[in-house]
Amino acid sequence: MSKNNDIKEQKAQEKLKKIQEKQAQKQNKKLNKQNKKEEFNKLFNEFQGHDGTQEGKLKAAKKKKIKKEKSKIDYKLAFKEAPIKFLKEVNKIQWSSRKNLGTKFLWVIIFIAIFGVFFFCVDWAFQALFEVMKII
Repeated sequence: MSKNNDIKEQKAQEKLKKIQEKQAQKQNKKLNKQNKKEEFNKLFNEFQGHDGTQEGKLKAAKKKKIKKEKSKIDYKLAFKEAPIKFLKEVNKIQWSSRKNLGTKFLWVIIFIAIFGVFFFCVDWAFQALFEVMKII
């Protein structure tokens, strides 16, 4: 029986060693990940030529070909920057002039009329064909 107990103890010790090795590997991975994040954040925060917003930093990072790791969204900062981003996008819109808008509207009405007449003729032709074939 002592042999069986010794074998069980050895197996238990081996399992314990494996568990400890896995935990050590996990800690090493965490440390490596943390070091990479710190290095990236150091580089990321040193960018020059951005307008101070998170968006400006990202643009500068893209120019330097450094990818930012996905991080949690700072909703407070996003809420503050939302109106600025909205105004920037609205300013990019090229609005049509009143004359241009009127001509586009007229073209739409003309095409609706043309397609209406076309489908009326097609319907009328099929109706006549079905009457000749005595289907209707």
